[in-house]
Amino acid sequence: MPQGIGPIGIYHSHPFSSEIFHSHTDDSTLISLSNQFPNCISIVTNGKEINYYQMGKNKKTKEISAEFSYPKIIKFFNIVFNEVFHLTINQDLLNSKDDRKNLNIKLFNSMSTYLDKIWDDLEYYDYARNNIKDTIIGPYLTKNIEGRSVQIRIPERFKENGKILLQINNEKEEGNNYLSFKLKTKIKIPIYATNESDTFSNFKNVIKTELLSNNIIQKVYNCVIDDTKGKIILPDDYYFNFFGFYIRLLCFNLNYLNRNKLSLDNYKIVLKLVSLFENFKKMKLNYTNKRYILLTISDLKKFSKQFEWEDQINKQIKKLKKYYNFI
Repeated sequence: MPQGIGPIGIYHSHPFSSEIFHSHTDDSTLISLSNQFPNCISIVTNGKEINYYQMGKNKKTKEISAEFSYPKIIKFFNIVFNEVFHLTINQDLLNSKDDRKNLNIKLFNSMSTYLDKIWDDLEYYDYARNNIKDTIIGPYLTKNIEGRSVQIRIPERFKENGKILLQINNEKEEGNNYLSFKLKTKIKIPIYATNESDTFSNFKNVIKTELLSNNIIQKVYNCVIDDTKGKIILPDDYYFNFFGFYIRLLCFNLNYLNRNKLSLDNYKIVLKLVSLFENFKKMKLNYTNKRYILLTISDLKKFSKQFEWEDQINKQIKKLKKYYNFI
């Protein structure tokens, strides 16, 4: 995966059996996953004992031993993309309910096509100097999302009178009635790296994937189009620390804008994380893991303030925080 983060395997239990085994179905699942992620593992437990399996030669499952250690958290550098797009949208798209459903896709496709066309010419800046595309990333690596950032800018030669102009047409009807909108991007993404001597040029494709496929597309899908003010409002990035890595969720700074599908999706994610930490209460945790859990709980509480379900989730968070503070 672009960030070097992804599935390490699968696990399941045989709760009503004392026997631990890897079935033909388990073998097929592990083969399929191994084709995408080599060296992944399959874990099977009966509640007391745990067996570990991996795909061996000739696509045959083999049992392996496991050693537990605390991994070194990978550092990252921050990429910032902060540009303003000026869009003219055919009014027929805004008046038709069917077209409006597809308008977000048209918005993304237009932005993606534009950025893809000029991607190799984008400029990399830091606070000290310009044009650092071929500079090594070492001095920029951090473990903090608020750490040193590198800004990607669109060169002036690709703008018209200093503006990025995009036109969104209606393919079904011809019309000359267009409305103007302004779309501000405020994007900050961590790019994980293992080799400090690499340059920013080495991460060109990774940054492109993270920015276009893993960030802008989700933001545009969840945007709010304000016809009265001529603005397209993208949700903001909210990062919370999860055992040394950062997970990104989306929300609007204005609470009333969060009363949509985005709210329900975020509630499900937060609820799953809270349930996960409930399960951790049954385990023996060292100081580092307890600190990480408290940090995540604190971040989730701040995030919840933007949603109507804040009180509901905070009752559970309060119990968790009390428990982990106590131990």
